[in-house]
Amino acid sequence: MRKININEAPTTAAIKLIGGKWKLCILWQLSQKKMRFGELQRAVGDITQQMLSKQLKEMAKDNLIKRKVYEVIPPKVEYSLTAFGKSGIPVLTELCNWACKK
Repeated sequence: MRKININEAPTTAAIKLIGGKWKLCILWQLSQKKMRFGELQRAVGDITQQMLSKQLKEMAKDNLIKRKVYEVIPPKVEYSLTAFGKSGIPVLTELCNWACKK
C-alpha cells in the first residue's frame, strides 16, 4: 500500500489513490461485480490493455482491488474490490449524484 504523508491534506491523499482518468471508472465497474480483465476492459470503454494493466497494478498496490488467479488452462484472473475499496463506494455514489445535479 502506498504510504500517505499524515501532514498532507486529506483531499491530496484521496487524489493519490483514485486520481486519473480511469480509476473511478474501474472502481465503479468492480463495485457491481467481480470481473475478468477483458470484461473489465469492455465495460470501462476506451482504455488500452496497457493502461488498464497499469491502473490495476497501482490499485492493487494501494489495496483498492484484489487480483485472484485461478490455476487453470487457459489462465483465469478475476478482479474485485477489497474491503478498503468497497469503503469508498458510498463516496463515489455521492460524487456521481452530485455531478448529475448540475
